[in-house]
Amino acid sequence: MRVLITGGMGVIGAEASRKFVREGYRPVVFARHRDDKLVGDILDKIDFEPGDILDMPRLLGVIKQHRITHVVHAAAFVGAVSASNPALSIQVNVIGTVNVLEAARLFDLRRVVYTSAKGVYGPFTGDYGPPRYKPIPEDLPKNPQRIYDSAKLMGEQAALYYATNFGVDVAVLRFATTYGPGKTERHGKMGVTSQIVEAPFNGLPFTHPYGADAKDDFIYNKDSASGIFLATVAEKVPSRVYNIGSGCGVGLNDIAAAVRKRIPNAVIEIGPGDNFLGMPYQPHGVYDITRARNELGFEPKFDIDRGIADYIASLERMRAQGA
Repeated sequence: MRVLITGGMGVIGAEASRKFVREGYRPVVFARHRDDKLVGDILDKIDFEPGDILDMPRLLGVIKQHRITHVVHAAAFVGAVSASNPALSIQVNVIGTVNVLEAARLFDLRRVVYTSAKGVYGPFTGDYGPPRYKPIPEDLPKNPQRIYDSAKLMGEQAALYYATNFGVDVAVLRFATTYGPGKTERHGKMGVTSQIVEAPFNGLPFTHPYGADAKDDFIYNKDSASGIFLATVAEKVPSRVYNIGSGCGVGLNDIAAAVRKRIPNAVIEIGPGDNFLGMPYQPHGVYDITRARNELGFEPKFDIDRGIADYIASLERMRAQGA
């Protein structure tokens, strides 16, 4: 297997790259800009190819040159920049995805793993929202509210179209709320979980005005990477679409408690409310991950306590390396 990881230096892509290296593979990382910060420890074990997923000739050339057999498509235009530039967001997140799928069709690649997001579901209401937080199945109706989430859903539909009509073997992974090194820097204020960790780690207080009563499904980046790897190497992906999360509801104060176990003098204050992102709709919910367990063999290894411990240890290593 020879895997190409688009966006392989991003928050999720970097951890996926590391997972493939640990499993004995040498991934090809395809990204517009080189940023080694999150992959500094594996630079000699990956091949970096600069390129834009909107540049079809370049994408095809890299696939041909490296004899790629599988693609993990993690490149995306995210965060506030996506919301402020919807036209470019659609270009990168939809047309770029179609380019990857078309390349897979032309080269008859064995599988494309597409990284999607919880936001495709839209508001979690009724039993799926607070206070019940009924586990969310993959077939819950979709109602994305942001341009990023709408584009992710369009990418999903394009992937499924290529699977049905052109025989491209695809797996779509909808991640729960991710956290881990790099999230604060790359995703800004949306990375509330990471801010709770990184502010105290850097000796700073963290105060958030609302959201202490919310429950959400938080998945550590190493578990996200495990889901990606399993979806890539699975013999079959019969359902095509999979929730990748912890399957558990956790609050911000639970995360704060895990931080204080490792940083006893951490100053963390969370105000009340059931929406810690402050969105005009309810974005928090808990995944049903039964399908990923049964079909991919996915089992999250990091609960909040273990995830936060590993997160802080990773930050300590990065600091020691001068990253």
